[in-house]
Amino acid sequence: MDLALQLRWVNTVLGSLTVVICFLLVSRLVGAVPAVVAGVILASDPFVLRMDGRLMMETPAGLAVLSGWLLVLLVLDREEGRTRRWLEVGAGLVFGLAIVTKDMTAVFTVAPLLAAVFWRRTVPMSTALRILAGSIVPYAIYLLVVASNGLLPQFVEQKTVGVLRMIGAVQMTGFNTTPKVDLTARLVDMASRFGTSYVLLGLSILAGAVTAFSPVPSRRVIGLFSLVTGFVGVYSVFFGAAEEQFGYCVVLVAVVSTPVAAAMVVSWRTRLRAVVTTAAATMAIFSLVLGIQARLVVDDGLVRARDFMNAELPDSAKVGLTSVTGEFALLPHHGWEVLPSLQSLDDGDAEYVLTQSRPLREGYGFAAPGLLNWLERNAQPVFTFTGPTSGDTVLWQLDRTKLHAAVSLGQTIPPVSGGYR
Repeated sequence: MDLALQLRWVNTVLGSLTVVICFLLVSRLVGAVPAVVAGVILASDPFVLRMDGRLMMETPAGLAVLSGWLLVLLVLDREEGRTRRWLEVGAGLVFGLAIVTKDMTAVFTVAPLLAAVFWRRTVPMSTALRILAGSIVPYAIYLLVVASNGLLPQFVEQKTVGVLRMIGAVQMTGFNTTPKVDLTARLVDMASRFGTSYVLLGLSILAGAVTAFSPVPSRRVIGLFSLVTGFVGVYSVFFGAAEEQFGYCVVLVAVVSTPVAAAMVVSWRTRLRAVVTTAAATMAIFSLVLGIQARLVVDDGLVRARDFMNAELPDSAKVGLTSVTGEFALLPHHGWEVLPSLQSLDDGDAEYVLTQSRPLREGYGFAAPGLLNWLERNAQPVFTFTGPTSGDTVLWQLDRTKLHAAVSLGQTIPPVSGGYR
């Protein structure tokens, strides 16, 4: 966990570069003033700041996606020749890096590019083929490294599961797991933190649809990028593995496509200029307010829980962990292990158990939500921290007599994921 915290500056730098690329994209499409507004909104967007403030793959993948599309725009503005072909290969290589970083970005890069070939011949077939050829190179190198280390079977297994999760055939985590989490209640609960982000998520399809009908090829291709990305976001919410980080690229593309759509609307109905300008200014102001609020929130429950356990518990204490974040952040540690059920807690002679309410109740942990209910009735909290991300981070002191009695009566509360008992 300490290493992850120390490396957060990497994603902070990459997130800052993403804002620069966003500015260059919007500036190229509709001019400097809308680009400044878009840059301000993206730089202060609370959801993007949250993702960039963590060590997640979405940040480098999102930067590569936007950078690739900027190169595509440069390609479309060039006449046939050597420079254009080098730009095509460069765009492909950057798209390939995005896909290596996170396979799902193929839907945000390859899919819109192919759609652009057939939609009003926005991108010439030869250009698309050269870009696709370039995108294969990084992934081919990645596969060679995997195969040379004898990891190809595991690679195929993991990627198969990933595809099944993306289409919704396998529900391991997220809002569509069983029992389902009330997504509407979750959105309402988080609106005060991510309200402007939700607006951008909603605008991705609408702005994409408007922009896709532009007479300018560079605008049309961004419209298709926004449409496809937005539809993937909608699909994941209703059918796929709806996890919050899936919205990262949707927000990025909405910040790019919405100024283009707004400029097109103003060109069609000039009397709407004041309305559009007011809406953009309001969005930027609210985004700044929420972004500042996000940076002022203290949200380090897991770090504080670890410090408390190291300081207050005896070295021999046996602690059961119940969440994915707990496993990665706190292990290895003598006496601590993943014990996400009453059965495993009893078998492991656990004296304490650490829970994070929000991940467990929303299907992101190993333990079932019912474990929290049992602990609330039968265990004693000795440490509690409440934060917006994980809810209540609680260290419970177990009553071994009550625990053993519950398991003896068959009340094992088995885990929901992770292959644990």
